[in-house]
Amino acid sequence: MSNTTMSNTTTPELDARIRRVLGALRWRIRAYVWLEGLALAVVWLGLMFWAALAVDYLPILVGASELSRAFRAIVLLIVAVVLGYILYQWVFRRAFVRMADHSMAVLLERRYREFQDALVTSVEMKERPDHATDFSPEMLTQADEQALAAIRGVSVGSVFNTGPLLWKLAGASLLALTILAFGFLQSDAFATAAKRLYLLENEPWPRRVQVEVVGIEVLRASLGEGKAPPPQLVEFEDGRIRVARGASVRLNVRAFAGADDLPETCTILYRTEDGERGRVSMKKIGQMRQVSREETTISRAGDEAVYSQKYVYDGKPFKGVLSTIEFDVIGRDHRMSDYRVDVVDSPTIVGAKLNCEFPSYLVNKELDLWLPREIDYRSGVQLPLGTKLTIAAQANKELKKVHIYNPETDETTTIEFPDGKGREFAFEVPSLDGNLTLDVTLHDADNVISERPHRLHISAIPDEPPTVAVRLKGIGMAVTPDVLVPIEGTIQDDYAVERAWVAATVNEANSREFPVPIASAGAVKTEVDFREVRNQDEQFALQPGDKLTLTVQAADKLDLAGGPNVGSGDKYQLDVVTPDALLALLDQREYGLRMRFLQIIDEVTQMRDDLVRVKAEGLADSSAEPGDADSESDAESLNAAEPGDTRLTPEQRAQRLRSLRLLRTQRAQTQSEKSAQEISGVALSFLDIRQELVNNRVDTQDRKDRLKDLVADPLLLIVNNLFPELDSRLKTLEASLDDREAGNVAAEAAIAQANDVLLELEAVLEKMIDIQDFNEIIAEVRALLEAQEKLLEQTKSEQKKSVLQDLFK
Repeated sequence: MSNTTMSNTTTPELDARIRRVLGALRWRIRAYVWLEGLALAVVWLGLMFWAALAVDYLPILVGASELSRAFRAIVLLIVAVVLGYILYQWVFRRAFVRMADHSMAVLLERRYREFQDALVTSVEMKERPDHATDFSPEMLTQADEQALAAIRGVSVGSVFNTGPLLWKLAGASLLALTILAFGFLQSDAFATAAKRLYLLENEPWPRRVQVEVVGIEVLRASLGEGKAPPPQLVEFEDGRIRVARGASVRLNVRAFAGADDLPETCTILYRTEDGERGRVSMKKIGQMRQVSREETTISRAGDEAVYSQKYVYDGKPFKGVLSTIEFDVIGRDHRMSDYRVDVVDSPTIVGAKLNCEFPSYLVNKELDLWLPREIDYRSGVQLPLGTKLTIAAQANKELKKVHIYNPETDETTTIEFPDGKGREFAFEVPSLDGNLTLDVTLHDADNVISERPHRLHISAIPDEPPTVAVRLKGIGMAVTPDVLVPIEGTIQDDYAVERAWVAATVNEANSREFPVPIASAGAVKTEVDFREVRNQDEQFALQPGDKLTLTVQAADKLDLAGGPNVGSGDKYQLDVVTPDALLALLDQREYGLRMRFLQIIDEVTQMRDDLVRVKAEGLADSSAEPGDADSESDAESLNAAEPGDTRLTPEQRAQRLRSLRLLRTQRAQTQSEKSAQEISGVALSFLDIRQELVNNRVDTQDRKDRLKDLVADPLLLIVNNLFPELDSRLKTLEASLDDREAGNVAAEAAIAQANDVLLELEAVLEKMIDIQDFNEIIAEVRALLEAQEKLLEQTKSEQKKSVLQDLFK
């Protein structure tokens, strides 16, 4: 009956006080979820802001570059994905879940044990009245009352563990505050960070230092004299530059900053096409200088000055570049990236021609000599002085400009191509006034400058003075006033001789020129007759006691500045003497030649005596037998030695004897050749005396005949006929020394020939003595005549004195 009553009774609503507590708990839970989720989101965003800022900004402090846009986009995408996950996982999935009163009651029951399940029972019975039929109304009413009694002391906030939430909120607040402070204190940097990290703009971070890659200088090798061409700066175009293969370059960098911020060094990070990587430091060069703010993009606070500093580097890998180089330059917090040095072929001259127009004085149209022509340039080419030429050259690449430097004049000529490029160029030389050296530097269409200038060297052939090789024939150091001077020899020039002459000077005052005709091949054969000259010009008459100077000179056809070249032969200074004085000098020379001839005869006699000893030693050796008295005597002479020396064996004595005979034979050969040469010289000297007699017009036919027919000619016959036979017999003797019998025969033949030579020489000597006697008689007659003349002069003088005395008495 009670069950029926219960089912028909209306279930009361949940008490409003309990409902308010449960609603407050529900609101608190949702607020907790939102706060925790948002705090986590803020923490994530804050951490990622600072992490991304550090990754993007901090590397530039050590010279790295900012993050690329692609990398920043990936980071931003990760931030967004994780943020979405946090909001979904910690907020949306929890905050919008239905939270029943029963669940709230369970949370309160767990916190407050005094409910003793009364709150859960009361809430559950109100939510599901069908379950209440199983319980008595009194028990339910008691549960409600117990729940109402206990709910009065409930604090909804005590259900929550606020520690984690507070930590999350504290972290979020701290991160938010740091970001706000950064934005307030560093508004420009915050704006840059926002643009780079969230708007993905490429605006770079501001730097304390600004690095600028100025360009490269091509280091060119020295061309001698210790002087190298000045390097030329080439700028990068879009971070690219081309250099010649094998060239050495110097990288130029400039840094802008405050005086205290300028780096000590700039760093190059390079990688080559061959896979080589490295890091090198540039050196500071020169002094820093203050620059205007317009020259740089860095910002300085207030009136802080901006300075510039130059840095250079020319070591590896920029020395002898063989492959492409990619590099970055770092200066403290600034990095210049993606620079590249490409290697190309060096421009060079592959051919050159010389268009020559030679000096007019060389041109001979009849013989087709030195006409204008074109020749190929080659190393060491030589051209006549004064040549006008045009150098036409061709390069292996298209060129922009050509620099032609003359180290002699220190002048540079620049040739630029009208259309911006070309392979051929020409350079004109108005006149080749000396050796020409040109250093040609090529600047090609790739902006590549040849490392080593191409040197063109043209040697100028100077027009040398004519070569005068003449002599006075039959003229000694003294001449008579009527002398006839014969001149023989050659006069030659590298091109042509215009004229030649004999310059004659008397006593270094009176001078005169006599033309000299030149035959074919430059042959000269002429004479100057001073007797004829005296007859034509009495002022140029030679007198005894004068000093006559003769020089043969010649001039070429040079018509350039400075006039023709003049060449001179040997200078001859002659004493003018009387005929008697000249004859006396010649007599002295004859006497000297006779003394020399006597010495030659003595030497030939000694040679003959040596041959006699060779024969005697051969006979003694062939007839001696062991134990013979003569043999023992010869042995004693051969065994002559110092006391204590051992006696020679027969074999040793024979060997020594042969060596002695060979030595004497060879000495005879040497003496024969020497005597022949000396006798030939004596003969020619007698002929010179004869020629001097003729040229000085003091000759007599008898004297000329005696000198030639009785002395000179016989001596030459001896030299040409007898001495060659003697030399032949001496050689036969030397070859037959090992054969006793043949050696003795050869020795006898050589002795006979030597005797024949001596006989002929003695015969000539007798003729010399006869001539000397005749000359002495002539000299005595000459002395008597001179004494007679002096006596006559004295007699005339005494007569004049006697007449004068008679007049004044």
